[in-house]
Formats: sequence, structure tokens, C-alpha cells
Amino acid sequence: MWKTYRFLGIIFIFLVCMMLAACGDGNDGNQENEGNNAADSNGNKELGEKSITLGTDSYVSNTSNTYVAKLMLEEIGYDAEINQTDVGVEYTGLSDGSTDAIVGAWLPTTHGSYWEEYKDDLEKINTVTEKVELGLAVPAYMEDINSIEDLANNTNNIGKKLEWTITGISPGAGEMKLMESEVMPGYGLNENWELLESSGAAMSAALSDAIDQEEPIVVTLWTPHWTFNEFDLKILDDPKGTFGEPDDVFSVAGKDFKEQSPAAYKFLEQFSIEKVDTQEMMLDIKEGMGEEAAAQKFIDNHPDLKEKWLEGF
Repeated sequence: MWKTYRFLGIIFIFLVCMMLAACGDGNDGNQENEGNNAADSNGNKELGEKSITLGTDSYVSNTSNTYVAKLMLEEIGYDAEINQTDVGVEYTGLSDGSTDAIVGAWLPTTHGSYWEEYKDDLEKINTVTEKVELGLAVPAYMEDINSIEDLANNTNNIGKKLEWTITGISPGAGEMKLMESEVMPGYGLNENWELLESSGAAMSAALSDAIDQEEPIVVTLWTPHWTFNEFDLKILDDPKGTFGEPDDVFSVAGKDFKEQSPAAYKFLEQFSIEKVDTQEMMLDIKEGMGEEAAAQKFIDNHPDLKEKWLEGF
């Protein structure tokens, strides 16, 4: 009988130990879940969909800022990639969801036609950079050419000297569309002048080559741009206002982006950068640094901006 009681006692103790162990595991699991839930309950920590595609065009002022945004989103916890296309494809991607967001929407003028076409599917999130401008630029040594009207009036025989050619950028760019629809007809330039399609890099190279030879040249240009730090340039006056008022640069996303990736949306609400800062990266890129490396250098050198962008994270 005593052996029976002893055996039952051992069984009882064993069962009690098993129950306590089970309860302990359950508490640990609950604590772990509570920790995860606490992180998730903080709106700043809700990543949502972690794969994010940022769109950009090929112009360094936009690509440099886009790489900064990419690196910061990755620091938050996202898997970010960049899809570089022309501007039209950029907005199509935003509309159909193949691109999640951009940080280089020049509005209301430069990208105005694209915004009007797709705005019902899109949302402006924040102003990234204020007061960026478009225009025709010439080297400062072209002292007699100060206005677009000087081109129209063929001042100092400038048309013949330039073979009646204005050096432009890629045909899909908003500035090129504006040149064709407003600037050239507004000044009657389409009667004699040709707008040469090229690319941002080709335009910059042509400008650099002309300045090296101190030859005349007229190019489509914008701020911010590294050439204003490298060369003594002037933007021609636009008395008829064909280029419109200076744009602001916005971050833009599809209308479901906030719900889809809330922490990324919050970051973009806080992401802004001055023209002079963008130009700092552009100079590094022009001198041979990769775009992502230039963006990382900028972030490392500006901890105050990084702190501002990540406030609340």
C-alpha cells in the first residue's frame, strides 16, 4: 500500500511540474506577443507592406533625393528599390500601383500635364523642396543675351552663332513639353529655332564643352543643378511668364499608400530637403561618386536632418 501511495505521489508531482512548465511557456509567449503588439500598436512602427518601389526620372536633382529616401526607408525596416524611368512612365506607374511613391513631383507647372491626367488616383504627401525654377540658361560671358526676347529678336546675331539651336534634355521631360507648348510659341521661337532633344547628362556635357571654348550656348536648365556651382551662369528673363511661377517639389503616392505602408507614409510626411543640400549631392555625383554613395555620405554628414526625418520612429 505504501508503495502505491508513493507511486501516486510521484505521478502527482510530475503532473504539477508539467502544468507549471506549460504555464511558464505560455507566459513567455504572451510576453513576446505583447512586445510585438506594443510595437505594432505604435503607428510609427507599423510597416505594413514592406516592399516599396520608389519612382524617379533620370535627372540628378531627383535621383539624389530619391536615394536618400530609399536609404532612410531601409533604416526604418522597408525593402526599398528604385525604378528609374521617364516622367510619363513614372506617373503611369503611380496610377497602376507598380510604383508606390515618388519624391520628385514638380508642380504645378513642370509635371502639370501628368498630374492632371492621373491626379484622381494620386495623393500629394508633403513639400520636399520649395521654389525650384525652370528656364533657359546661358554662360555669364554672353553679356548681350539676358532675356528670351533677345533670342527671338536675334540680338547680336545670336541665332546664326548658335545655328538656331537650343540644347534641351529628354523629350518626355516636363520642361521640354513646356518649351514646346508655351515658351517657343510664346516668343515665336518655333519659326526659326530648333529645340534639340538629348538628355540631362548630354546637355550638361554640351554646356561644359561650350564654356571650355568660351562659345555661346543656350540650354534648358533648372534649379537645383550642379552647373550653377561649377560655372558662372544666368537664367534668361522670361517677361511673358511662359515658364510660369517656380514649382515646388512634392512627394506623391497612390491613394492607398498610407494604409498599405503607414510608417513609410509618415516618413514621407516628414521628408524635405533644401535646394543647396540636393546640390551638394549632385556635385559629388558629377565628380564620379555613385548616387547611393552620395546619398549615404549626405545622410552621414547631416545627422540633424536624419533626426528630423525619423522623428517619432
